[in-house]
Amino acid sequence: MLAWLYGHFLEYVVHKYILHNNKLFKKAFKRHFGTHHRISRKNDMYDVSYKTITKSASAFELMGLSILAVLHLPIYFFFPFFYLTLMCAATTYYIIHRKSHLNTAWGKKWFPWHAAHHMGKNQHLNWGVRLPIFDLLFGTYKKLYYD
Repeated sequence: MLAWLYGHFLEYVVHKYILHNNKLFKKAFKRHFGTHHRISRKNDMYDVSYKTITKSASAFELMGLSILAVLHLPIYFFFPFFYLTLMCAATTYYIIHRKSHLNTAWGKKWFPWHAAHHMGKNQHLNWGVRLPIFDLLFGTYKKLYYD
């Protein structure tokens, strides 16, 4: 349970402070917000770069998840179940995020907070992709209507 919650917390923190903070992480910001958000917003959530894992957004995301997996690797030697749970969380995140941008009707139905993150007036809300747990805790969850 703790690893599952930590996975959601990590998703929230990385999304909010690395991918959307243009002062500290300029390259990540430009890639995520300047490219992925622009494409998604222009195409009603659809991002063609998720069709193959070698394209821009998908490759960048897989690289970031791989870096996080390596950084957390020492945990495996002390708490293997915790680490494996984190790897499941990372895999689930990638699958959900990718599918949300390829099958937009599915994404809007099952992950409306993520669709609102991309399509709402304020794209600096709703940081959680899989669940809005920490958005609700930290007051960054907004039910936004984008239709």
